[in-house]
Amino acid sequence: MRFINRIAKSAMMLCAVSAIPVLSAGTAYAEEEPVVAFPDEWMFRLGAYVVDDAKTTVSINSDLGGLGTVIDYSRDLGGEDSDTIPRIDAYYRFNPRHRIDFTSFTIDRKGERTIAIDPPLQIGDETFSGETIRSDIKYTLYRLGYQYSFYHSPKVELGVSVGLNVTSYDLKFESASGGKAENAGLTVPLPVFGLRMGYAITPKWYVRYVSEAFFIDIEDTFRGALLNYELNTEYKIFKHFAVGIGLARLGISAEVDDDDWRGKVTDSYAGYTLFGTFYF
Repeated sequence: MRFINRIAKSAMMLCAVSAIPVLSAGTAYAEEEPVVAFPDEWMFRLGAYVVDDAKTTVSINSDLGGLGTVIDYSRDLGGEDSDTIPRIDAYYRFNPRHRIDFTSFTIDRKGERTIAIDPPLQIGDETFSGETIRSDIKYTLYRLGYQYSFYHSPKVELGVSVGLNVTSYDLKFESASGGKAENAGLTVPLPVFGLRMGYAITPKWYVRYVSEAFFIDIEDTFRGALLNYELNTEYKIFKHFAVGIGLARLGISAEVDDDDWRGKVTDSYAGYTLFGTFYF
């Protein structure tokens, strides 16, 4: 009986000793799992984009072959230089290094001014002089991009991005009497390349920076350029919800010569964002 007890005790000791490497390996594996800032798989942000400095110049070339007048929208047509609009941002992470981003917003500015200049104002094929012009310029942006995070640590995320900015303009000019009107539309798909940085000051307080740019020149048909800068900070007040504020500046230049549009638009928007963000 004593012999059997000794064998049982030896077997128990052997099992205990054998289990130590297994437990150590499990602990080491847990310690080696990546711990990174911004670990959430899904992000959805809904905010207000407060544009307080909008500058637009536009020209619509005449079908008769002449160049339309270059118009400063705020100065010449009394266009609004500010607007507050909703903005949506979102992303989905495949893993800590790869994600898809999406952004969408629309800026709609209106103007009204009596034209009393010489020579008369030429917009497309219409001539305006000594009359009141009502105008509307609507700018819509859809951005879809991919980001690769080449450095992702517990504090910092650094990445490069590539994407497509689909920019749409709808321009309407008409006399107050309704006797004259000129409409034009332009949709510009601009691929963009960018740098992105995220820094976790604390596990709940973040700072992010985005810089994007692109330029394209296709013979005599299309020429376009884009610059975009954003800096924001946010604080997580709950596990899945944060509030934040940021600065944003966007500049676009597009010149087109085709059947749908013959003209040029130069646009810049500067302002700030207020937002709430859901993380999952």
